[in-house]
Amino acid sequence: LSVVRKLIGHPTEGALSVFKGAFTQWTYDMLHLLLQPTLEGALNEALGVYDGSGDAVTGALTLVASVVAVGWALSPLELVRTRLVVQAASPIHRKYRGVIHTLRTVAREEGGLRSLYFSPFHLIPTLVKHTLDAVFRGLGANAINVITNVDAYEHPNMFACCELLWRTLSAVVMLPIDTVRTRLQAQPRYTQKEVEFRTCVPLARPYTGMANCLWRVVAEEGRGVKQMREKASNVGHYGLRGLYPGLSVQVMANFLVFGLGFIGADDDSAF
Repeated sequence: LSVVRKLIGHPTEGALSVFKGAFTQWTYDMLHLLLQPTLEGALNEALGVYDGSGDAVTGALTLVASVVAVGWALSPLELVRTRLVVQAASPIHRKYRGVIHTLRTVAREEGGLRSLYFSPFHLIPTLVKHTLDAVFRGLGANAINVITNVDAYEHPNMFACCELLWRTLSAVVMLPIDTVRTRLQAQPRYTQKEVEFRTCVPLARPYTGMANCLWRVVAEEGRGVKQMREKASNVGHYGLRGLYPGLSVQVMANFLVFGLGFIGADDDSAF
């Protein structure tokens, strides 16, 4: 809430800045919702995998492949959303005017769409992010069943607890990937520059890739020597906290969903 208050009270940002990139995110979500099941169904049809039959491993692979392929195909929209969110809202300093204008400007200044799709700077984080996203979001129920042997119908309460742990593990694994990828997307890689990119938040010195960004967040956003000596735990001493912005919010949201699930189950049992 403090971040929202500061954003609303900012002299050049204001309340509307909370919604920057919302249309781009909606466009991405709708296209993903349309394309991913279509591609997964086509792969299942080609490989002879149907609901309730066929090889479960093959079905899981088609799910992961479809999520990764569609995520890669739509990755320029994710970059557009990031640029629109971090750019200054002031009309004087605003560089990008919308989704199409951002795509055209980025393609013109940063080596074209080929660079956005095939440059290791963007390709590797995209593949890592969407592969892990498919595993944690698409295969969660199957993973819980295989690892714990807990059935959702026979032991719903235990299964809900396992889902809570799975979502928390997902946040712990995915947040550093999302943090690094967002920082890379916010950093222009100019081959030619027409207008300077002014941002509402300070950007770090240019990163050279995913590993470099990860290491610099750990090395440059750590605690001071005195604080490290005073604190017994090693967690966060070398900048691990910088990789987990919003972790507490996600964990709280997971517990909220967990609690609402029990409320819904109680209501169903009453009928």
